[in-house]
Amino acid sequence: MTLNGARSMASMTPYQIAIVLVCSLVNLLDGYDLFIMGYALPNLPEGYATASDKGYLISAALVGIGVGAFFLARMADVHGRRPTLLGALVLNTAGLLVSSLAPNYSVLIASRFVTGMAIGVLGAISMVIAQEMSPPSRRSLSVGVVLFGYPLGTFVAGLAGASVIEAAGGWKGLFWVGFALSATVTVVVAAFIPETVAYLRRSSDDTAQETAEKLSTRVNLEEGLLNGGVLADEAIVDQSDTKLLGPGLRVTTLLLWLGYGFCTAAFYFIGSWTPQLIKNETGDTGSGALVGIMLSVGTMIGAILYGFLGLKRPSAQISWMSMALGMAALVAFALTLQGPFALTMALLLGLFVFVSLTAFTAIATTVYPIRIRAKGFGTMLGVARVGSILSPILGGYAIGFMSPKDLYIAVLVPLAIAGMCSYGLLRATRPKTATGQHPARHTDFV
Repeated sequence: MTLNGARSMASMTPYQIAIVLVCSLVNLLDGYDLFIMGYALPNLPEGYATASDKGYLISAALVGIGVGAFFLARMADVHGRRPTLLGALVLNTAGLLVSSLAPNYSVLIASRFVTGMAIGVLGAISMVIAQEMSPPSRRSLSVGVVLFGYPLGTFVAGLAGASVIEAAGGWKGLFWVGFALSATVTVVVAAFIPETVAYLRRSSDDTAQETAEKLSTRVNLEEGLLNGGVLADEAIVDQSDTKLLGPGLRVTTLLLWLGYGFCTAAFYFIGSWTPQLIKNETGDTGSGALVGIMLSVGTMIGAILYGFLGLKRPSAQISWMSMALGMAALVAFALTLQGPFALTMALLLGLFVFVSLTAFTAIATTVYPIRIRAKGFGTMLGVARVGSILSPILGGYAIGFMSPKDLYIAVLVPLAIAGMCSYGLLRATRPKTATGQHPARHTDFV
């Protein structure tokens, strides 16, 4: 059977679907952790943290995410996807527990850093596992489903922000909910997520090969497609190229770092500061929470929308077109900030920006060969999250002298840079398919 034929006939088994859905639950923790601080900030006790301190509280998690994604996620290429994922889940659960008990600013900011390190690993490894356990023809959809967990987490954070604080009588209830979610997901992962066949086949150990054989039968994929997606990857990049900034990967890697980094910075600012900014504008905490929920609903729709768009169109093309629409929605939102029209624009803003963000993720999970896949994807996340550290910190200072409208208009700059990088990725990959160097479909990897 030809590679294209295998792709067209490949289907997801119930077990594969379960794996992808569990990976989506893991990604839910990332979304919850990002947005929960946005709802906690307006409810911190008087004198607990200044406006600039609040910016550092948000950035502490981002620093941790960068460290985790950049330095720890690559452990999955050495020690395996499953043990690395489980270790990160345990660390995340512990960090949330400490946050829920934090008596002061110093303990809270330290626990946010620890939780961030865990989240940095979870975001990278959950995506790699879903990608390696899906047939090439379904990877775009799997990416969309996994990333759906992220906005679902922000939505849960929004619901928690609107109800848990009132019910629990304080902001710490938000972290208790996070602790319960993380502990539950840890148990589910331990029960359902195996080591990937792609990783097992790299081992020379007979037991690992036997396990890989049994698992390959259970997931019902051809060996060639299971072997780390090697057939698909060979159509994309030389498997011997293991340097992210080597000649074969340099342009793609730099465009991914810049594009995803600026897109993430803008998305983090919008997600983290919107409840506070809308409260400042309207004087109503509930209005800020409602706008945050609309952003979350938009991102959930965007994740699923990308899953289907990615089956037909190149991810880089989807990214820059969505970014343009997201910028238009941002301008419309900034000019109103409240009312039904603003809520609609908030939904569209979340939708289009997250579609673009998802497209960057899809590109990064497929352009790197298996031996550096976790490293490549994790490094992109790490560079982006570290680069995003300044976003909430600058927001904390700028909120003192800039209006909410001006702050949102300023976010157009990083979104525009991300859009240009998306377009650059589209152009950078076209020659490979146009010249016939790579027989794989363009939509399989960009």
